[in-house]
Amino acid sequence: MQDALFDLAVSIGNVTLRNPFIVGSGPTVKNLPQLELIEKCGWGAASTKQTYNPRPYISYDPRYRWLKKEKLHIFTAEHRLDMETGLRLVEDARKKCKELVIIANYSDAGDNLDSWEEGARRFEAAGTQVLELNFCCPNMSFSVDVSDQKAHVISSGASMGQDPEIVAAVVRRLRTALSIPIIAKITPEGGRIAQVAKAAIDAGADAVSGVANRLGIAPIDIRKYKKPIYNLQGENTMGCMSGPWIRPLAMRDVFEMRKLLGPVPHINGTGGIASMQDAVQMMMCGADTIGVCTETMLRGFGFLEKWMKALKVYMGEMGFEAARDMRDLLLPELKSAAELTLWGGYARVDKATCHGCGACVEVGHCDAITMVDGVAYVEPKLCKGCSTCIDICPKQSISMVEETAAAR
Repeated sequence: MQDALFDLAVSIGNVTLRNPFIVGSGPTVKNLPQLELIEKCGWGAASTKQTYNPRPYISYDPRYRWLKKEKLHIFTAEHRLDMETGLRLVEDARKKCKELVIIANYSDAGDNLDSWEEGARRFEAAGTQVLELNFCCPNMSFSVDVSDQKAHVISSGASMGQDPEIVAAVVRRLRTALSIPIIAKITPEGGRIAQVAKAAIDAGADAVSGVANRLGIAPIDIRKYKKPIYNLQGENTMGCMSGPWIRPLAMRDVFEMRKLLGPVPHINGTGGIASMQDAVQMMMCGADTIGVCTETMLRGFGFLEKWMKALKVYMGEMGFEAARDMRDLLLPELKSAAELTLWGGYARVDKATCHGCGACVEVGHCDAITMVDGVAYVEPKLCKGCSTCIDICPKQSISMVEETAAAR
């Protein structure tokens, strides 16, 4: 298929993105040169760095770690934009970026809805095309809540995002005040992301977004446990975790939201997206747009061109013509545990390739495997078909045999 036959445009309210890929709010969307490069690299939209009204009460120079083995990114300290800086960024971006949709990620650290409305109106006047309400950041009041329940700070981010009534109240107030689309970006902390998303949509949000990030504790050196893994930081603390490891949880978040919200509301799926295949999986779980943050921190923005080329090849092979064709495909395929169909079978070892390492014999829950003449042997009558031996075999010498197939 030629490119002209592919329709990758998507809409949030009355705003159209040229493709579904959004650079998520974070350190790679904090200044104008970044936004200009994002546009040049072909992204559909960018959500600017989290901006607080009034001035954020926790805002430090960043402290990050990328744990390659675990595919885990974690940060403890981060700089947030104050209101004036965030507004100028949006104003400048609208002047320079003509094809990139500018989304302003906004939080309020005040204690009333008037303060939320004041900041939201200022962003609309500055020219933001979409306002993204941050009900998800875990490294502000939620981190304080979890670490020291006696401390008192004004709720923000993930602390608010677990409460459907609070989220709905903010959205409802801003929906009456603004004409631009509103996204409610919701935390998975608390385990009720779908219910909170529905409250936001019912209150007037044009879209909801997952975030997947969890507040957690980084690995430590057990012999030097008082020393944090972070450079230039004196204490251990909880951090915001992201990266590819979290993608299965992010897909679950999107799936739960789509199942509860139905086919109409726009969902932005984020969390662990590191390839074109990851993005398609997220769409199949119900996402309309794809937010990418951690990957841009590690690799910049230029990889999108490769993703887009691969996506168009894939769509041509599958007969898809629009982004919407990929959405929700997994919804009818994902069954509950009560609906599963299982059939009998057993693992079989290829004697010609087994080199007798014994790894499969050590599987703790299995008593079907023994070593016979230096080669692994599976007793079919004892094998339950779990597949652990297949996954740990370094030579890929084990395969599963269906009992019906074996009987032929």
